[in-house]
Amino acid sequence: MNPVYIFFILPLLATLIFFIPKRNMGTVALILLVSGIISSFGLLYENLFLYEGYKIRYSTGFLNPVFYVDKLSALFIIILNIVSLTAFWYSKEYLKSYGEKKTATELSLHYAAYLWLYCSMLGVILFSDTMTFLLFWEMMTGATFILVIFEGEKKEKLKVAVSYLVQMHVCLFVLLAAFSIAENSSDLSGFDAVADYFTQNRNYPLFILFFIGFGIKAGFFPLHTWLPEVHPSASGNVSGFMSGAVIKMGIYGLLRIVSCLQYDLFIIALIILSVSGITAVYGIFKACLQRDIKKLLAYSSIENIGIAGLGIGTGIMGAYWNEPVLAFAGYASALLHVFNHSMFKSMLFFSAGALCKSTHTQIMDRMGGAMRTMPYTAVFFLAGSIAICALPPLNGFVSEFILYSGIFPLLGHIEPEKAFLLLFVVLFLVLAGGMSIIAFTKAFGISFLGNSRNPEHAGEGEHKSMILPLLLPFAVILAVAFFPFVILDLISGIIKDVFYMENAVYYLVISSLRNVCTVSASFVILTVAVWLLRKRILSKRTVTHAPTWGCGYTSPTPKLQYTASSFSNSLEKLLIPSKNAEARMEAIGENDLFPVKRKYVAGQSVLKKRLTDKFLREINGKLSKFAIFQTGKIQHYVLFALLFMAIIFVLSYLNLL
Repeated sequence: MNPVYIFFILPLLATLIFFIPKRNMGTVALILLVSGIISSFGLLYENLFLYEGYKIRYSTGFLNPVFYVDKLSALFIIILNIVSLTAFWYSKEYLKSYGEKKTATELSLHYAAYLWLYCSMLGVILFSDTMTFLLFWEMMTGATFILVIFEGEKKEKLKVAVSYLVQMHVCLFVLLAAFSIAENSSDLSGFDAVADYFTQNRNYPLFILFFIGFGIKAGFFPLHTWLPEVHPSASGNVSGFMSGAVIKMGIYGLLRIVSCLQYDLFIIALIILSVSGITAVYGIFKACLQRDIKKLLAYSSIENIGIAGLGIGTGIMGAYWNEPVLAFAGYASALLHVFNHSMFKSMLFFSAGALCKSTHTQIMDRMGGAMRTMPYTAVFFLAGSIAICALPPLNGFVSEFILYSGIFPLLGHIEPEKAFLLLFVVLFLVLAGGMSIIAFTKAFGISFLGNSRNPEHAGEGEHKSMILPLLLPFAVILAVAFFPFVILDLISGIIKDVFYMENAVYYLVISSLRNVCTVSASFVILTVAVWLLRKRILSKRTVTHAPTWGCGYTSPTPKLQYTASSFSNSLEKLLIPSKNAEARMEAIGENDLFPVKRKYVAGQSVLKKRLTDKFLREINGKLSKFAIFQTGKIQHYVLFALLFMAIIFVLSYLNLL
């Protein structure tokens, strides 16, 4: 069977779940998912690792798909397969509590949508012609929408899902317009047409259109407004899948367009660097202010998309300046960071999902002391926090270290204006890294440490079935942290084949990385040895426990602990425009010894209120004028349909269509 048919047949087979009893739905869905994973990995092995690439053109009558596999496809398929398998494994236990609440139809729709989403992302990665690519892109949007409205009985979640659907269709129309412009002057289709267009025309106008389309999906500022609303509203298994894989499709599309560029590299690099720098800093700043742990993680995803964008922009700038080391470091950093982020962010979302399910809340101010009842979840969340803050020795440090290692050696050998631009990239990275430490110290400290703030949200313990799946991304995190050269070999091949750079530069960039990995491994080994030695010594002694010294005050209450809001209060005051639109709380005066009860108000962000919501209100206002046609009478609706058909007939007869 031709490989192209596999990715059309799998979505059809997913509909079988509707005829399966509740108890067997998960098993059937897992078999279909594993079939897709095995098929995709088999395709990569046969047609990628044995050959340089694989492209087939098919003619089916309805579509003329171009099936295209290269090393860039391989990287994103690996990401998709790891994240999807982890998410499905995690879902088995997570969805148990919905077994009695949801009907068989609702559960089967959720499982089927999960498989449709997996297949649609495979299609986006593996097909390069316009119609097939956008068909799978639209299928990805629809499947995600179904997953997000799993708890659609809650009005606020349904509203968020509809807003997401609207914004993703704006994304689709922008991409359709961009591809149409490219194909108007070419006999080719899809990314081939874009490459041909770029060789004959100015690149930046069409690139901006593509950047808007793919930027909405990825979550670049100011196109990000759907992301911090949808991720917290989705169930825990879906949030991790979306952050780990779905938003990466925007980066995948952007990389495909960047690989086609011929001219205007400096302008395009400036656009990407500016938007990405603002995205990184804005995203992590907003993360620092959140009380909802899943919304904090969502804003952090925006920050990491910005960091990946900084790598892409640096790579383009290096190519324009003819600095191969800088270009390689930029692209390698971006690709590795996308891979790393998929691992540690999905692990963080799944850990947070387990925490929220156990404590029955997403608000950190109601949590506290969860490490006592959920020790393994706490360890995974802590590991993910260290990785996402780019702290050694975990994998987040490796990807950012590569970018720094490409920038710093050049600063003393290039023109001042070039060095000044690179220093801005470093400044964005440093600001984002510093604030990410604040955000995740807050997330872990408030949620897992200290004492429980509320007996209702103390936590019910953890399930091993929700812990075991986290071992998969955690193992990948450790592998990249201590043995990054395996994945870097693939990334080097991507840069050589897709961005046309020689592999010789690879060894210049990673020469210092070997020493870093050696030091990191030595540090971990030393830490484990000290821990084992301590455990051995204490095993022969009687260990007693006593209360911590209370400094003269031995009657504290949980209310004396830091809250999520008070922890980041000082940072919030630094950037007034990004504060919520409404007043948060009336300030407590210096002489107010016995403060009265105050009201806390959390309003919408100014950006969302003035950009997205204003736009949607104007559209609703215009559409409300057509409400006159909603008479509620069937004969009127039949008449409208007949009139529409008559208009189409007349226009066709006059050859106006």
